[in-house]
Amino acid sequence: MDVSARRVLVTGAAGFVGRHALAALGQAGAEALLGIGRGAAPALPTGAAFRRVNLADRAGLAACLRDFQPSHVLHLAAQASVGQAAGAGLDTWRANVAGLFNLAEGLLAEVPTATLVFASSSEVYGRAFLSGQSLNEDVTPQPVGVYANTKRVGEEMLADVLAGSRVRLVILRSFNHTGPGQDERFVVPAFAHQIARIEAGRMPPRLAVGNLDARREFLDVRDVVQAYARVVEASDVLAHGTVLNVASGQPRTIASVLEDLTQLAQVPFEVVLDPTRMRPSEIPLASGDASRLRAATGWAPQIAWSETLASVLADARLQNGA
Repeated sequence: MDVSARRVLVTGAAGFVGRHALAALGQAGAEALLGIGRGAAPALPTGAAFRRVNLADRAGLAACLRDFQPSHVLHLAAQASVGQAAGAGLDTWRANVAGLFNLAEGLLAEVPTATLVFASSSEVYGRAFLSGQSLNEDVTPQPVGVYANTKRVGEEMLADVLAGSRVRLVILRSFNHTGPGQDERFVVPAFAHQIARIEAGRMPPRLAVGNLDARREFLDVRDVVQAYARVVEASDVLAHGTVLNVASGQPRTIASVLEDLTQLAQVPFEVVLDPTRMRPSEIPLASGDASRLRAATGWAPQIAWSETLASVLADARLQNGA
């Protein structure tokens, strides 16, 4: 992979996926690499830089784009938790749509020939998953809930405001991904951190769970950011408005995720149902077809599921003193 002619700006660079994306793009040899975000700077690969920029600050964002002159923007900044979004509609719309609009406006004004790679979400498919099939990009999205709605509106807004411009748009619909550094709002680290606390004697040997029957894909975040880097590399041959799934096509039950983590645990524990962890609108199966991404970039997941789980649990143990 060669991104040596790319000047890449990553939004949300201090977040879970952003930190991994910076590492992947740095390893791929980006000519220049800048991460932006609202928080403290993450660990940076050699040659990368970080600026504190809030996407709500239109003037500050425009100045950053004008100074750096990115050839590519990988937009990751978002309210990313489905559960948290459900209880914070206003903040989620502000983060996921208003900030994205400001970014599009800044690109049109300051770097009108850039490529925008927008990390949307498989959540936009929503009720379309009720078909029980592995979905490709031709399926009409039927989003359910605040988070999914904001991501779908973001896709539609970008298609509209960038139409007729020279800004190239690529939309990536990524399925669930996990890995070291992900917080406990998400199911795999939620299980792993409870196991780590039980092992450390910090909580009773009872692990709280929600719905274990749902079937979901779980990619390793390090595989997902490799897909992002490959799209940045291949973007010149992708048509404006291209939509690509980032998926494995291999769903697994939440129960099997828990069972696999249980096998890695060092102490026994009881599993107890926690009604507060039950999502109100549950899709039984969510699976995607990434054939188009594979054909366009050659990408395929490489990291074994056992390695992903071991890395998440090791990170949880480190954080909890286990």
